[in-house]
Amino acid sequence: MKKCSPYLICLLFLFGSTSITFSQDVTINRSRGGENLKSASKARSIALTNTALSIGTGIGMVALFENNTAKTIGGILGAYGVIIGPSTGNFYANDYPRGFAGAGVRVIGAFLMADGTSELFGREFADALGVDDQEVSLTDTKILIGEALILGSMIYNILSVDKSVAEYNNSSRRFAINVKSTVINDKVAPVLTANINF
Repeated sequence: MKKCSPYLICLLFLFGSTSITFSQDVTINRSRGGENLKSASKARSIALTNTALSIGTGIGMVALFENNTAKTIGGILGAYGVIIGPSTGNFYANDYPRGFAGAGVRVIGAFLMADGTSELFGREFADALGVDDQEVSLTDTKILIGEALILGSMIYNILSVDKSVAEYNNSSRRFAINVKSTVINDKVAPVLTANINF
């Protein structure tokens, strides 16, 4: 144990200290663990693509195919686009609370709007999902509340990807090494600073 204590003190000093002295003006920033920074435009693109493409493909499959299995897959794909699609940008930025909160609100909205499925997407789409066996008005209070919940949470998730990405990039563990010169006792001396953000 006595042999290890000087090494342990040095190790604690190196990790506990944010600066160590050495050479010239250079900055190296490396992402710890190989993590990459996320892009807000890529997150938004993922969310929009998963939403629009899934809904469009789902409705198209229901309209074009006669096979019940294909229609069911199309209906599920369309429901995925409405409920999960807008949250995929948040999931890309590892912001699961924001993503699942939006998806949860859309599930409630979809439940309230289930009786308006045929009026919005067509009778075949409603049959593929096994919902909406009655005629309703799209101005029905329950339908309006469901529409507001779904549209509001879709917009919220797509617009919130900037914040999700910023939070991810700021909290990602990064290791930075800065080498610059400083004046010590009227002489220029090299200084190496190392920063570890947890």
